[in-house]
Amino acid sequence: MTYLSAGDWDIDANGVKGTLSIADVDEIGRVSGTLFEQRITGWWSERARRLSFLRESAETTTKQGYEGYAGDERERNGSPRTYFLADSFETFGGGGGANDRQTFGWFAALRARR
Repeated sequence: MTYLSAGDWDIDANGVKGTLSIADVDEIGRVSGTLFEQRITGWWSERARRLSFLRESAETTTKQGYEGYAGDERERNGSPRTYFLADSFETFGGGGGANDRQTFGWFAALRARR
């Protein structure tokens, strides 16, 4: 079992809110799922607690590369543990950036089920 949990994470990517759906993390760390209903593929490093993935839109030239590190907030007063991912993403080929700004922040949270 890995620290990164499959499931639907609430995400805020540069102010755009939605769902990061982690469908699978296999035994060697390959990650698959969707972000804003677009396919993602990437890697999870259990040792570094680092997630890297590429988001591809229906347009083949529009891509965004995400990198994030995991953390968690322990249970308090009966509330379940919350897991977090946060860092930045890079835009490529018209993926929402501009020539003077290609890097943006993001964070996501997943509340553990009881």
